[in-house]
Amino acid sequence: MNVRSRLAGLAALLAIALAGCSSIPSSGGVHPGRGVESEASPEFDFLARSPQPGATQEEILLGFVEAAASPQDRYAVAREYLTSDFAAEWDPDSSALIDGGNLRSLQPVGENAMSLTVSALADVSVTGDYMQREAPTVQVLGYEFSKVDEQWRISSAPQGILVDQPTFSLVFGSYPLYFFDPTFSYLVPDLRWFPRRTSTPTVIVKALLNGPSEWLNGAVQSAFPEGTALVPDSVRIVARTAVVDLSPGVLQTEPAQLARMQQQLSTSLHNVSAISGISITVDQIEQQIPANPGTVISDPHVDPRALILRDGQFGYLATTGDSITPLDESDAIVALDPVAVNLGARQQSGDTAAVLNADGALVVRAGSAARLLDQRPGLIAPTVDVFGYVWSVPAGAPGELLAFAPDGTEHAVVTSWPDATQIISLALSRDGTRLLALYRAGDTTRLVATAVQRRDGEGRNAPAKLGTPLELAVPSAKPLATAWVNELTVATLTTADGTETVITTQQLGGPSSEIDGAPGAVTLSGGNAARELRLLTADGVLLQRRGLSWQPRIDGVGVLGVSLGR
Repeated sequence: MNVRSRLAGLAALLAIALAGCSSIPSSGGVHPGRGVESEASPEFDFLARSPQPGATQEEILLGFVEAAASPQDRYAVAREYLTSDFAAEWDPDSSALIDGGNLRSLQPVGENAMSLTVSALADVSVTGDYMQREAPTVQVLGYEFSKVDEQWRISSAPQGILVDQPTFSLVFGSYPLYFFDPTFSYLVPDLRWFPRRTSTPTVIVKALLNGPSEWLNGAVQSAFPEGTALVPDSVRIVARTAVVDLSPGVLQTEPAQLARMQQQLSTSLHNVSAISGISITVDQIEQQIPANPGTVISDPHVDPRALILRDGQFGYLATTGDSITPLDESDAIVALDPVAVNLGARQQSGDTAAVLNADGALVVRAGSAARLLDQRPGLIAPTVDVFGYVWSVPAGAPGELLAFAPDGTEHAVVTSWPDATQIISLALSRDGTRLLALYRAGDTTRLVATAVQRRDGEGRNAPAKLGTPLELAVPSAKPLATAWVNELTVATLTTADGTETVITTQQLGGPSSEIDGAPGAVTLSGGNAARELRLLTADGVLLQRRGLSWQPRIDGVGVLGVSLGR
C-alpha cells in the first residue's frame, strides 16, 4: 500500500469517527450507568510496516520516519527500526517536526550515518504547543546505524518524530484546553495538538492540570488547586463517561470551585468523540458536583450582521436589503463624524462605543454625553474591552498604550513589543484576556497575540501590562488591519502593492492559511466564522465573501465598525 492510499484510508476512518462527536454536559454531577470500561477512542494509524530483512540504511531510515507517524501501541512498529538501547531512550512524544514532505533528501555521512534534510514548517512541543515558523526552514537531521543480528538498525536519532503536513493533520488532533478569565465569567481556550490515540483523554487532563501555555500566564487561571494530580495515572472511560480520579487536595475546595473544575474538564474533553460525560472521583468515590455557580461564557459570539455607518445612521445592516437597525447611541456616534468605531459587549445599561475622529479617541456610553479621552496626535482606531476600558495608542509611539476606565481614569499599559516602530491595529478578544497587535518593526510586518494582565486593587480589572508575545503568521507586506474571527482564530489584511490584498487567517496555537482579498480593501471586520468576514474599500463599498470571491454588498459606507459582543 503506497503513502497516498494509506492517507486516503486514514482520512476515511477519521471522517467516520468524527461524525460521532457528541457534546458534554458542563454542569451537575455525572452518574455513569453500568457498563464495560472502554477505551477513549480508536487509534487512527497507518498500517506501519516492520523493517524487512536485508534492508539498507536508507530503507531503514525511511521506514522508521514513516512508521513514526503511527502512534499505535506507543509507536511499537517504529521502535522495531531501532537498536534495543536506543528504543528505550527514544521519546516520540518530546516533539514533532512538521515538514512539507516533498523536499526531503538523504545523504550518507561516512559508513554508519546518514543525514536527512527537510524543509521545516512548524514544531509541536512536548506540551502540545504548535509553533509555525515564519518561513520554511532548511533543517538537517542526523541518524546513526548499527548492525543487530546482521540487520541495520538506528542507534541514534533526534528525539521526537518527523511528520509531513498532510499526515500531521490526520494523525494529530487539535484540542483546546479551557481556563477561566480572572472573573470566572469566561472560559478561555488554549489550543494544543496531540496524537489521536486511546490515551488522548489522559494526555488532555494532564496538560490541563499542568496549567496554561506560558504566553497566557497572568491572563487566565485554573480552578484546580496547585499540585492536583491524576490518580491513578490515567483517565478511564466507562459507558462514554470519562472518570477523572483526582488527588485528595480537591476535597479542600469550595463547592463552586469543584463545579468550575467540572466545567474545565467538560469543555477541554469536548473534542474527544468517545466521551459524552464527566465524573470527578477521589479515591474512586464519585464527587457530587453542585450546579454552576454562575453563567460562564465559552466562545462569545457577536451579532453576525455588518456594523456600519451609512446615510446618517450607525447600526446593523439587514441580512438582505439596505435597511439599518440603528443603535440607541446612533445619533451621538454619527454626530462625532467618526472614522472608526469599536462597539463593546452590551451591558445592562446599554452599549459602550470607542470612537476615533479628528479630535482624538472618544467614548460614547448609553445615557451619557460623548467624552474625549485621548487627544494625542496620530492615534489609531481605539478598542474597548469587556470591562468598559477604552484602549488607545498613537501609530508612531507603540509603547505609549493607555487604557481609560469607565470613569475616565487613565492607566498606562506596559507593552511587550519593544521592536515596534509603528503600530497599525489593535484588537481585543471578546473575553478581554488577549490582545492582537499588528505593527511594523522597521521593514518587517509583525502580528502578535499577548495576554492582558490586569491590576488587583487599584481600578477594578484595570489593564496593567501585556504578557510574552505569541508570534503569528503574517505576510511581510503593508499591514492594514486585524480582527478576531472567533475565540481562537484571527484574520489579518495586508497589501503588497496598494491594490491587491491578502487575508491571512490563523488559529492561536495552530496553522495559518491565506485567501485572496479584494482590490482596494482598506479594512476588515470579523463575525463568528471566516465566512462572516467583511471588507470595506477606500471608496465605501462593503464586500462579503460568496464562494471563492468577494461580492459587493452595499455602497456609500462611511465606517465599518467592530463589535465585541451581543
